[in-house]
Amino acid sequence: LHGLPGIEKHLDIAYRLRDLGWNCLYFHFRGCWGSQGRYSLAGLVDDTRAAVDWIAERKSVDSERIALIAGSTGSHPGIVLGASDPRVRAIVGVSPLIEPRAFTFPRQMADEFADMLNGVTGQDLLEQWDQLQPLSDSMRAFAPREILLVAATKDSIFPPSQYAEAISEFHNVELIRSAESDHGFSGQRPWLVQTVTDW
Repeated sequence: LHGLPGIEKHLDIAYRLRDLGWNCLYFHFRGCWGSQGRYSLAGLVDDTRAAVDWIAERKSVDSERIALIAGSTGSHPGIVLGASDPRVRAIVGVSPLIEPRAFTFPRQMADEFADMLNGVTGQDLLEQWDQLQPLSDSMRAFAPREILLVAATKDSIFPPSQYAEAISEFHNVELIRSAESDHGFSGQRPWLVQTVTDW
């Protein structure tokens, strides 16, 4: 599940999982990167559910062993959906969005992102962002199923300091940090791929 607007797609993780025998689905949320429709943060959970529905119907897929791997903002709909969908057995969040209110969304950034999306303005994104809820309740509901969060200490957008204390009460959540990485794990891609696929 890609982030906002989804420049980093983490396809290297998907390719490695494919090589290890997993079926991997990558898709773009509506209104992103050529996908039809109007982009909205509120619609990401529905799009994620549609993707899980689709892949669960494939004969080559074990519908009782579905895992979601999400980057950045994509972690939010992944965990929200997983909390209510027992088909999702595990979740990995890379540079995850856990506490929306801990991030001050700059208007210039919102405008730049909106230029890459369909049917939404920067102001729309800011208003939708304010409606996102923290993930504590969803993480609690996901238990005892496991969640891996892979965070970068040098992440200037969603640093682990925003949520490390809040998630410490959840025994089903493991947090692994890289002291050398940024939000996109630039220069640390092999380490990231190995960390996720080993888990």
